Amino acid sequence: MNESGSKSGWRRRWRRARVHGGVYLGLMAAVLVLGLALLVGCADLESSGQTTTTGAGGSVTTTTETTTTSGGGTAGFADSDLVSPAELVASDVAPSVVNVQVKGTVPGPFGDQTVGGEGSGVIFSSDGMIITNNHVVAEQTQSGEIQFDSITVTLATGEELPARVVGRDPLTDLAVIKVEKTGLPAATFLQDFNEVKIGEYAIAIGSPLGYENSVTLGIVSGVSRDIRDAIGPEGLALVDLIQTDAAISPGNSGGALVDARGRVIGINVAYLPPGQTGAQNVGFAIPADVATDVARQIIDTGRVTHAYLGIRYTPVTQALQQQFSLSRSSGVLVASVDPDTPAAQAGLRQGDIIIEIDGNDIKSDSDLAKLLRRHKPGDAVSVTLDRDGTEETVQVTLGDRPQ
Repeated sequence: MNESGSKSGWRRRWRRARVHGGVYLGLMAAVLVLGLALLVGCADLESSGQTTTTGAGGSVTTTTETTTTSGGGTAGFADSDLVSPAELVASDVAPSVVNVQVKGTVPGPFGDQTVGGEGSGVIFSSDGMIITNNHVVAEQTQSGEIQFDSITVTLATGEELPARVVGRDPLTDLAVIKVEKTGLPAATFLQDFNEVKIGEYAIAIGSPLGYENSVTLGIVSGVSRDIRDAIGPEGLALVDLIQTDAAISPGNSGGALVDARGRVIGINVAYLPPGQTGAQNVGFAIPADVATDVARQIIDTGRVTHAYLGIRYTPVTQALQQQFSLSRSSGVLVASVDPDTPAAQAGLRQGDIIIEIDGNDIKSDSDLAKLLRRHKPGDAVSVTLDRDGTEETVQVTLGDRPQ
């Protein structure tokens, strides 16, 4: 179409508008009136949640939910609905969590050197018994274990008190320390590990980097977790742990992992450092039932008993099977048997592969450690072995693990 034709078309359209100008003005007036009516009705429709739409097919009334704000709040939500579970738990449990500072001296190339550290603890009893981690009060080094000379506990009130070690258990990485003060707010500890559910809220309270009574909120990410090559003898001490994504940092060790009811479900013990592993918010806690059992034994007797076989062992893997031509690719390989131990008395030998105990499959060293944890010294167990490709069952009376 050329330019004159385009103008002609424009004129024709304009003309039609002029011809129907009276009708157009009438329609505009009607629209304005209808618009005013709709605006007047909006307040009623918003409060009632109903909207009426008129179309070619008639009128349709629909019900919708509307959200309005008043005074900074959101309609339909009570104030209690907006409170974080961590807020309520922190107010109840934080007074039961303490900061623990340790100091000591170690020999150095230029004389004694002052060393120190910081962690957390949870008040176990009102007379001053406090649960913490063994590695908070005794540091593992290449030359041995360092026990610190002085321990200072800072309560949530800010009061500082000297503390002493009542007892330690390196195998579970737990310890009990005591301050000379009564009337302390003891925490409530969950006694049934089966009540810990994956996905439930988990609140960590402690002193990360010295920031006392810091609170972080997450969930229980997993249960029955293990950390290989962890703290303690034989390279495996931390088993049956609670995993959480509540942020745990240096200084949280020995602090509380709490559920939404304010019950301590675990003692925070370790985390995977993001810079080394690439993992984010992977922390671990020792279950509360283990912590309280260890604490009671320490308080009552000064030591903790652990069921004991008397072997050195390693998990069987496919690589290990190929390397040593083993008969299977899972289980626990007996690397050595200590003399005068329950295993030696029952006839276990180097090269045996433990595959079952009391009918429970033993597929890894973690399985063996967990099962022994459930037993007491003096318990008799049936141990099924793979010895050169042949299965045998022997009876072993478990001993008391040397301290």
